[in-house]
Amino acid sequence: MTHRQGIPPRQPPSRVGYAKPNRGGRWNGCLVWGAVGIAGIFLAGMLVAGSVFAGWNAGIALARDNATATVAADLQRQCDRMRTDMAAGNIQLVQRRIEFLQTHTPACLIELVPTATALYLASLPSATPPPTRTAAASAARPEATPAAGDSRAYDYDMDALLAEAEADMRSQDYQAAIDTLDAIIAIDEDFQRTRVGALYFETLTAQALLLFRSGKLAEGIVMTARAEAYGDIQGLDLNYERTIAELYLDAQRLKITDPAESVRLFSHIVYEQGLSSYLNGLVITDLQEAHRNYGAALSQRGDYCQAQAQYTAALDLFASPSRIHRANATAQRNQAAQACSGAPATQPLAAVSPDAGESAAAPMRPTIVPVGQTG
Repeated sequence: MTHRQGIPPRQPPSRVGYAKPNRGGRWNGCLVWGAVGIAGIFLAGMLVAGSVFAGWNAGIALARDNATATVAADLQRQCDRMRTDMAAGNIQLVQRRIEFLQTHTPACLIELVPTATALYLASLPSATPPPTRTAAASAARPEATPAAGDSRAYDYDMDALLAEAEADMRSQDYQAAIDTLDAIIAIDEDFQRTRVGALYFETLTAQALLLFRSGKLAEGIVMTARAEAYGDIQGLDLNYERTIAELYLDAQRLKITDPAESVRLFSHIVYEQGLSSYLNGLVITDLQEAHRNYGAALSQRGDYCQAQAQYTAALDLFASPSRIHRANATAQRNQAAQACSGAPATQPLAAVSPDAGESAAAPMRPTIVPVGQTG
């Protein structure tokens, strides 16, 4: 078919002007909302973390406040008990409470120390009357009632106290001298510091030696430790005395639980140090007992040959049959020797009992022989 003349042919509809559908818009929206969600979650997490941190800090502050309040209550309780102890005259307990309170220095300590010091001085066994103000000093200044806790509430003649300590030292009453020097230091630690310190060291070392040589070994060790705080004991007899005393006490403690170590320590004192007369020969008796205990322990383990050697060593230490009965130790040695040789035992080893009369036959100890002396 031909088109009419003058009429253009119909054209197909054009798609120009129509927007193509945007298939990526949906994904862009998802990304935006996802980012918003993540930001919200992050913000919420920050808020929660901040709340937790704030609560943790508040808990620490509360715990610190509670701990401070507890310590304060304990200190106040100690102060109250200290007043009760002073009223009852319990000097030793008052001294322990002062030592504890000095590590915290509560306000009550300033109030109570002067009264406690006066109570301590009043308890000292001394014929010298308590120091008082002279009449001239009393007339020179009017009496005033000191406030509670004022260290001037009590006046002491420090020179007189020091002279008393020196007199006790010369008369060899070392413990009295130590007590007086303790009081001087408690009242005024700066009073003639060099002189007081030298005298204190001298009295402590002298008292420690006296304790060692009277058989009070544990007390001597403690007194030696106090002396070390005021001077050097190296090179002094005191240091050697303490070493031997510590060996002896350790050996005593181990005689039952570890007789082998007990034998070694006692043997060190007797043979290596040459102190068979230590404590007036008591160390020999202790070494005998340690040998027999070790022999019994070896026999229980079936080591009869070694047990025989220990019983023999114990018998070799007996000074004479008239002083300590040998029969029981001899029977123990013979039974161990029989078992060691493989022959059948005539009676069980456990049937041998400790000597009933050994303690009564032991030598008397009227005095204690010092370390390094032979009696």
